[in-house]
Amino acid sequence: MPINNSFSKPALIAIDWGNTRFRCWLLDINGNEIDNIDTEFGISKIKDTTFSQVFENIMGGWFHEHGSLPVIASGMIGSRHGWLETPYIPCPAGPEEFAKHLVYVSLNIENTNIPKKIAIVPGMSYWDEGVPDLMRGEETQVAGFLWDKQQSGWIVLPGTHSKWVLTTAGKIKAFKTFMSGEIFALMVEHSILQKLMEGNQQDENAFKRGCIQSFNNQQGLLNQLFSARTMGLLNQVEAKGIHSFISGIIIGCEIKEGMSLDAHNFSLDDAEVNLIGEISLCNLYRHAFEIANIKVNLVNNNPVVKGLFHIARAASLYRTYE
Repeated sequence: MPINNSFSKPALIAIDWGNTRFRCWLLDINGNEIDNIDTEFGISKIKDTTFSQVFENIMGGWFHEHGSLPVIASGMIGSRHGWLETPYIPCPAGPEEFAKHLVYVSLNIENTNIPKKIAIVPGMSYWDEGVPDLMRGEETQVAGFLWDKQQSGWIVLPGTHSKWVLTTAGKIKAFKTFMSGEIFALMVEHSILQKLMEGNQQDENAFKRGCIQSFNNQQGLLNQLFSARTMGLLNQVEAKGIHSFISGIIIGCEIKEGMSLDAHNFSLDDAEVNLIGEISLCNLYRHAFEIANIKVNLVNNNPVVKGLFHIARAASLYRTYE
């Protein structure tokens, strides 16, 4: 919730500009929220206008009221399909490295209240056995989580492309991506499995059964997915539970593979996994981790705002007051 404090003066505008949504926060010198805006103008929704016009239309009121303010943005706005493609900096890196590699996009807007440029946070790359992995946006969430924490461990960010991020001493050391959410959507919407399902309500027993099967079975994801068909045809899983059974199989396979990660000699054997993301999806992952007897901590608040402020502060990118 915004802080109702007449002494709180705006120092920075932080933007999380993704594929589907544009979210921004007006922050004071300590990173506290003064106001926020949340709209559906993600980069995939911008068809017949320019990013600068969308930016001016959404943010114009704040600039009119408070004058020109520094702006920092992260997310898909810095992708190849965004406003300006920013580079991928290699691991290991943390907020200080992100701050050094900020990319600035110029604004050719006549309104003198609007800043001449905004900063965009770079993405990250990680190479393992000659194969690259990439992320853009999640690094800012991790930076916010590491605001006042220096512990080493795994952070999992469930989603369309789930990220498993290893942190050490306040930096991202390594990460892996799993296309779990996208595969799930394809299976339940466009595959032959869809014909067996009745509804998409959560069935806890079917989900648990899918997880346990994935944990205990030696076969990989492709074989496990076909079992959703055979278990349905032979009445081992009810039609109303197939949706959850598929979810359990996919998340279970992701966790099983994630458990095998031993990046830089840091395993999950005695670790606590920190979950960051949309609350209902994180709760589903938490349940799966608990089935696997892995300790898990659900991060209740999206740390992207703290991450953006942390990076901006490292770059001295904020308005100061005498």
